[in-house]
Amino acid sequence: MSAIDERLGFFVRHGMLERVPSAWQISVGWVAMLPITLSESERERARSRRTWMSQIPRRALFQVIYEPRQLRIDTGLRQRPDQIIGHVLSVYHEDAFLGYDLQLLQSHPGGLDRLRERATEVAEGRTRWSGYLETLTSWPGYHARLVELADEAEAFRYPDPLDLDPRFASLVGFATWCATLPDWPPLGFYR
Repeated sequence: MSAIDERLGFFVRHGMLERVPSAWQISVGWVAMLPITLSESERERARSRRTWMSQIPRRALFQVIYEPRQLRIDTGLRQRPDQIIGHVLSVYHEDAFLGYDLQLLQSHPGGLDRLRERATEVAEGRTRWSGYLETLTSWPGYHARLVELADEAEAFRYPDPLDLDPRFASLVGFATWCATLPDWPPLGFYR
């Protein structure tokens, strides 16, 4: 089974997604999502510019040191849970943008449990990375909030996307939109 089928099939089985889009549709959707992935919302920008360390040119280097997989920008569908968690712990995301990553983790067995565990360790200062990650995200209480959001996601409740584009604010929204894109080459073309 492909990573796309594994991740998105979870939401098909739970009735949140009608069907899994093809790899081609996901690839085309990813190209459209790229500018959103590389940008910040106005709220994120205002919060993440609060400290010297949280300025993007400085912060990005240290985020990659903490979780090197962040250097490769993609949909996250092929990432392991620990890679996604490393990203979420080291990059400030306002609640509205967290729906995507929470759904990615939810589609991995035990993914949300592992996020809760690691975010709790950071929030309580029980890891050598705690101070480092608090500085990188530059938002007090961010890691404790991740624990709350993981609990909510476990019950299929996700943060309000507010004014963000629904095609990119959640994994289900992204997959739903990708399934509407033209599928080329047609399924079975190369078989």
